[in-house]
Amino acid sequence: MFSFVKSALLLSGTSLAVASVIPCANQVSLEAVASGIVVPSGFWQIFQQDQQRSTNLFPFAPNGSAQFAVSQGAGAANKLDLIASFTNIPSGQGPYQIEFLYSNPARAGYQSSGNDNINVFAVTGPLPTQKSGNTVQAVPTWANIQKLTGSLIGTFHLPRSDENPTQSKKIFINSVTYQSTINLRFSIADSNSQAGFVQWFQNNDIDFFVPGLQIEYGG
Repeated sequence: MFSFVKSALLLSGTSLAVASVIPCANQVSLEAVASGIVVPSGFWQIFQQDQQRSTNLFPFAPNGSAQFAVSQGAGAANKLDLIASFTNIPSGQGPYQIEFLYSNPARAGYQSSGNDNINVFAVTGPLPTQKSGNTVQAVPTWANIQKLTGSLIGTFHLPRSDENPTQSKKIFINSVTYQSTINLRFSIADSNSQAGFVQWFQNNDIDFFVPGLQIEYGG
């Protein structure tokens, strides 16, 4: 599914609309064909306890699949966050909506425990890079992404096993302003500093259905 551009998000500089928590009750069935979807072109895990470390989870993007997680220990310690990058977003085809698409928790490779609310933040500006030989690669880390972390865009949670949806659904996180590249940071919400863990599987090779994050545009 990464073989063609499909979805779009918007961030305008540092000013993004702040969304309140979108409960799973606000999920909508997939009833209409969208104008387009953009899937992530890159995912990186960043680590509070090892602030110079960056793990590229999607080295062969936009094709392929991988498993991702966000987590934190008690007292919001030892956090594991996720950076996602959407590129080549077409202009002039708004609205641009950040969404999470799934059929059921099993298909999405979804697991959770404890605090499973996920905050989504704008990352302002290009991702930090490193040069390796003749190649320049994005290398976001906990240390270098902190100053680029901007407004809270929205908060959401994926369906738990007891919610068990039987149809394809998408969770609307928020709409954003157009940019050709949109970078986002995902982090367990610090609510009551409770420990939490959320894991999911993203597959960009399934045409017309990408379990996981996407930007939908037009429509």
